[in-house]
Amino acid sequence: MQRARARFLQFLCCVLVVAGLSASAIRLQGAPPEAAPSGQEASLSATAPALAPGPALSDSTGGTGTEQPADPAGTDASAAQPPAPAESSKPAEAPADGPVSESSVKGTPVVASKEAGPLGPPGPWQLVLDEEFDTLNTALWTPYWFRDCNPGSTKNGVKTCSSNVKVENGNAVLQLSDSESGALLSTNPKDGVKGHVGFEYTTGYVEARIYFPGTCSGGIHNWPAWWTTGQKFPATGEIDIAEPLAGTMTTVYHSPGGDPAKWFIGCWGGGYHTYGVHRKAGVNDVYFDGKLEFSYPTTDGNAPHYLILNVGLNPDQRTFGAAGAIKVDWVRAWQ
Repeated sequence: MQRARARFLQFLCCVLVVAGLSASAIRLQGAPPEAAPSGQEASLSATAPALAPGPALSDSTGGTGTEQPADPAGTDASAAQPPAPAESSKPAEAPADGPVSESSVKGTPVVASKEAGPLGPPGPWQLVLDEEFDTLNTALWTPYWFRDCNPGSTKNGVKTCSSNVKVENGNAVLQLSDSESGALLSTNPKDGVKGHVGFEYTTGYVEARIYFPGTCSGGIHNWPAWWTTGQKFPATGEIDIAEPLAGTMTTVYHSPGGDPAKWFIGCWGGGYHTYGVHRKAGVNDVYFDGKLEFSYPTTDGNAPHYLILNVGLNPDQRTFGAAGAIKVDWVRAWQ
């Protein structure tokens, strides 16, 4: 009996020793990680992929997209490939001499870059006249045809009255006030008006940016024109660079040798366009919006010409006041 009790006690001691070792092993495996130093976070998993910022992705509001996970193999994909160029959220600026914008069609003057030369023929041009119509320069322009609002000084069927000419928002604005009174600007240096110096040219290029009133379907209102002429008509010629007749845009040359003309299709009313003529020795080239549209021989001997802008009466399409006004953004000349 004593021997059996001794063996049992030995067995019990062995069981207790083994149990104590197992409990210690369990406590070691379940020990919590040490607290991370201040300002750092403990790592949750040694195998979890770290998040690395990827290339910026533009969205419709100009912000960036979500971050991209790092390469699971441990290499940085952005280091292996050049970064994609960042897209700017700033809209591109329109070129100074680009196509006619929507704002210009609605009647807002858009001044082209005069430093780039004329919109028409290329070449080493020298700017000799630059009228931006910030004010009405009466040393350059006379706002009527010889006599102000006089029935004896008519053009295109109406008196030419200075009261129908004004400068507004960088435009010279010419209108009809009634069926007998229109408007005109002339650079004729020999019109006899005191203090008027005027301007003439022989060979060279003149160009103007003009808003003719009207619509695409209804045509151009009234009888406006942008033209040049000499001192002795018809011998010294007349160049009607842009002259709407019966609502349709035309360009016409008058001289003893003939009257070559071109009628234009398309929409020329209700928007700004640029109209110019290149006078060469014995030839005129007419440009609309920088495009050569018409070329013809001349017989005026390149006599000096002055510049005229005016609006007269078309009985079938007359529009008085601001609604029927032509607006001239600028006039320039190069040699």
